[in-house]
Amino acid sequence: MTSADPHLANSVYALRRRGLVTTHWEGDGWTASATPAGREHVNRTNDPTSALLPTSDSTHTPTRSPTTDAAETTTAKEAMRLIADLQQAGGTLRVTDPASDERARLRRVVHTARTSGAMPPGRRLSYSGRDRGDVVIRLLDDQRPSGAAERPTPIPVPDDLPAEAVHATVRDCPLRVCADCRDRALRILYVLATAAEEQGMTVAPAADKRQTLVIASSGSEFPVDLTEDTVEVPDLGSVDYAWQRVTEHTTAPSHKLDISLAYDWALRGRRQQWGDRQRWKLEDQLPQVLREIQQRADIARDQRLARERQELETRLAWQAAMNRARHELLHSHRRDRLREQVDAWHEAVRVRAYCDALQQHLAQAPAPDPEARAVLEWITWARAHADSIDPVPTHPQTPADPVITPDGLRPFLCGWSPHEPKRR
Repeated sequence: MTSADPHLANSVYALRRRGLVTTHWEGDGWTASATPAGREHVNRTNDPTSALLPTSDSTHTPTRSPTTDAAETTTAKEAMRLIADLQQAGGTLRVTDPASDERARLRRVVHTARTSGAMPPGRRLSYSGRDRGDVVIRLLDDQRPSGAAERPTPIPVPDDLPAEAVHATVRDCPLRVCADCRDRALRILYVLATAAEEQGMTVAPAADKRQTLVIASSGSEFPVDLTEDTVEVPDLGSVDYAWQRVTEHTTAPSHKLDISLAYDWALRGRRQQWGDRQRWKLEDQLPQVLREIQQRADIARDQRLARERQELETRLAWQAAMNRARHELLHSHRRDRLREQVDAWHEAVRVRAYCDALQQHLAQAPAPDPEARAVLEWITWARAHADSIDPVPTHPQTPADPVITPDGLRPFLCGWSPHEPKRR
């Protein structure tokens, strides 16, 4: 192809991006030449078994033509070859901005690979670039659930419940519902409390009057509130005559009940409300309520255990730091005492050497009697002072341990508090 065919420019650019052709200036225009990869692509696409020939629209018949069967067979082979190429390439293949017909062929191959049973067990295909840009095909692990999640066992709610059979906690709990819904609300709470106790939970009255009751599990309490929705209705009492237009509204019971759990910021994003809807009733949601309570209890227990482990690790680290600080304080005290003794001993040795030098000089250069007596007095005092500071004659031993105080330990704790297992 040459620049004399401008209508092919887009195709040339697409082929060049894919590495199938190269372009160079030749004579008075650009020329595109096929690369080895391009020639191989041409040979493969010119194979009669891979061509999709158009069919005539003049006669409609359900009979499948041999050409269609051959094309589908070829597509199935290409799907198997695609899976093999993906496995050999490490799971990802990229086709740089293919032409529209090539992009359509890749879509067919991917669809065939997904639906023909060619996929390896536990793997799935990811496809991007359907209409524009690069086509990226990935072979991924199929981590999606194989089926629908297991639905909890329904909890039947009786249509009638004698007053003496109602759970004591339920009987005394406050209900913010209308008189028409009170019996149903009692039955729902009775079934909820009974099912909770059967699952090992405990039910207790709520301390807060704004809540209905409290269900506890694994050491955590979860306030439960049962309420009734309200709806806005025209306020007929706001007009004096029947012919007047009613413009004001008031609230009225909706006879729709809701159960909600107290909001917890640490559990934000989790479901906390269930109620009557067009597709189900509150009675149908009771298993989900108990399951959510148990899941919250498990989360709270795991968090509590993690917190206890962290506190234990912190306390053990603090105790180890305190032990090291005591050891370092004792070592520092002994080191200071030793340094003081060595310094005193050195001082005594230097004083005695100085006295010896004075006496030697006095013997070699006698001084008058007054001066000689003064020098001897000074030598006598200096030797007595050296004897007083010399620790060797006193048989020095390991010094007594110092009194350990929090302030004394603080320099050796590396940021720990000397009073409690906390960082300053």
